[in-house]
Amino acid sequence: MALRDKNGKIRGKIDNIVYRGYKEKQIMQIAPKRVKQTLSTKLSALEFGLAARQAKFIRSIFDNVYEEYDGNMVRRLTAKVAACIRTAESEIGERDLHDADLNQLKGFSFNENALFEKLVAVPPSFNVAPNGTIRFKLGPFIPADDIVYPPNFLRPNCGFGIFVTALDFREGNAYIIDCAGFDVAKTDHDYTEIDWQCSKLLPEGYIVFVVLNLRYFTLNWLGQRSQTTDKAFYPAIILDAFHVTPEMAALGARDLLEPPSDEDFQSFGDTRQQISQRVSRLKANAPKR
Repeated sequence: MALRDKNGKIRGKIDNIVYRGYKEKQIMQIAPKRVKQTLSTKLSALEFGLAARQAKFIRSIFDNVYEEYDGNMVRRLTAKVAACIRTAESEIGERDLHDADLNQLKGFSFNENALFEKLVAVPPSFNVAPNGTIRFKLGPFIPADDIVYPPNFLRPNCGFGIFVTALDFREGNAYIIDCAGFDVAKTDHDYTEIDWQCSKLLPEGYIVFVVLNLRYFTLNWLGQRSQTTDKAFYPAIILDAFHVTPEMAALGARDLLEPPSDEDFQSFGDTRQQISQRVSRLKANAPKR
């Protein structure tokens, strides 16, 4: 419907012509035709919605771990999750991260403005044993020489944090498996090394994420920590993401590894079922050829 405004200009649509005003001019445009989406395009859009939900699940679990992030992080993580899902052999609507190759998530940086390789000279080493035991090592390194510290930050210290979390994307469940922190100081000129092992029983069918962060802080006269406010010094990275297979869980149980506590369990709700139902309805209503 088109109407005439107080200046005598027509605004709105008549048939396939759209009228609008620009400064003192009357503009007429042909309304664009609606693009007809194919079944494949609609299914791909729904799967991208699934990727967005499962990426949001990851962010909600680790938001207190990465703390600061770059402006494109949400888009980048969703794109990585979507790319992983597409590696699965199942059809759209029948696949998610549990069916996928997770390699594209390994090394994902939550904050590209604070990259580990620019702040820490020594790369970490990482290994997962057949029974799910995780081994993390960093160094030997010299804290005073091999770490970049924020400028104009009084008495700088820093702490490495490593977090092991198991996620079930189909049920929206999570276990906080283990975590550890290791502090060093800029005044330390001796070689140091971080060597940490997580020997917890990993829940079968879950996906385990191992995230490493680095936080810079100073201590006041009461011994209380105060973190830097410089966002360029908030690195956090996904070191690894892997499936807990039945074989891995069985070996862990055989070796009497300690299971995660119910106190470390959280439920965030389904991340897949609604999308799967919409895909099923779309396929059922699609014209038969």
